[in-house]
Amino acid sequence: MKTAKKLGLLTLVMLIFVPTFGFRNVTTNAVALGPAAIPSWLVVSLFFFLPLSAFIAELASANQEKGGGIYSWVECSLGEKWAFISTWSYFVANLFYLQYVFARLPVMASWAIFGENRFTDANANLLPYMGMVLCVLLTLVAARGVRSFSKLSDVGGPLTILLVVLFIVFAGVGLLLGTPSATAFTAGNVMPDFDITYFATFAWLLLAVAGAEVAGTYITDVDKPSRNFPRGVIIATLFVAAAYIIGSLAVSLVASPEALTEAGLANAEYVVYQILAENFGLNGAIMVRLVAFVTFVASIGGFVVWMESPIRAMFADVPEGTFPRFLTNKDKTGTLKNALWTQAAVVIVLIAIPLFGLSGVESFFVLVTNMTALSLVIPYIILVAAYIVFRHKKMEAPFTMLKADSVAYTAAGVTLALSFAAYLGAGLDYVMGSESTSEAIGLVLQTYAGPIVLIAVGYGFTWLTKRKYLATLAAGGK
Repeated sequence: MKTAKKLGLLTLVMLIFVPTFGFRNVTTNAVALGPAAIPSWLVVSLFFFLPLSAFIAELASANQEKGGGIYSWVECSLGEKWAFISTWSYFVANLFYLQYVFARLPVMASWAIFGENRFTDANANLLPYMGMVLCVLLTLVAARGVRSFSKLSDVGGPLTILLVVLFIVFAGVGLLLGTPSATAFTAGNVMPDFDITYFATFAWLLLAVAGAEVAGTYITDVDKPSRNFPRGVIIATLFVAAAYIIGSLAVSLVASPEALTEAGLANAEYVVYQILAENFGLNGAIMVRLVAFVTFVASIGGFVVWMESPIRAMFADVPEGTFPRFLTNKDKTGTLKNALWTQAAVVIVLIAIPLFGLSGVESFFVLVTNMTALSLVIPYIILVAAYIVFRHKKMEAPFTMLKADSVAYTAAGVTLALSFAAYLGAGLDYVMGSESTSEAIGLVLQTYAGPIVLIAVGYGFTWLTKRKYLATLAAGGK
């Protein structure tokens, strides 16, 4: 019998780098922070991303015989309850991410077809309705199986990376050839203002660097996992950090803070390419259409995979009785169609919520980005807590980057502090920017209630399901 080929170190690094780094994250934070995004990426990389990756590498090496990713890493020290909560909150983050995705796709298509965003504030209310339609259509595709359709992302992914690399290279070449920097770097605009608004956006930075955990379920497929998996995580982390810092610098060289602010969150990633092309005497409109088309094709394939893969991770291999059989039933290809359509129903509800009391495309994107970031911060907080308990219990791991307990606990404490600051800041920012108390309370509840309620509902749902399942077994049922 032929043995399946194991994943090498380079493949593992790319498996982590590709889904983690996103050029849109660079432009989004450039819009929000201006040149202050550059040192912010450095701070997040040194005091959050790198320590978190070290924790993941150590926990993964201690559980290399398991393929459960976050669930296995948390379960080994905190037990099944917290393992479920961390995994479920990660799944919830994906729900908000999908909500964000379905609002982005029409904007991508508009840039690819028209060379501009036709969904301005005047008709931004169309995005949620179009998002609902796209949710249904892409769920239909995902329910048929994503193996063949994912080839779009296999082609579009490398092309997207190539476009990013070319942007960074030509931004530097332009500077060397005499094109002045579009941004005047000063101590005043490079240093962040450490206020509530800054920590609101800080949550986006944490969301952007999320991804070191994505390869966790593949650890059993890695060649020499006790050596290569930790190394792969650390190398990929350094690559991602460098890409965000250099990419942020390149964006500042090409586009001024005023131009980025005028473009807004939904359009900045396309506007910067237009400006760069025109700096070299090229047709900016054609360049924008090309970039948007490649991004759209890659995103369609990637989003279909992201609709199906978290479902498979959440429902496919859970112990019997954790969820109703309706959600865990698979077809002959292993696709969980019922769970996919249940997910679609929840995402449609989430898409509809901003229709009540929100106006403008920027408000919509800010709210959904905040909810996605907050949902993803929760499993990381639990993961860091699991690492602290892991070290306290003196549990052994083949790979240990932080040798001294004092260093490990200090790094974990700083990571937790940054996580809590970002989590609180994302909601408190609305209090400062709202025109009335009722508006502030409503937006804070929208931001925090979504992730917390869905996590509570998921835990309560599985608790009731398990009770019913155990009662049925006790009664001699099946």
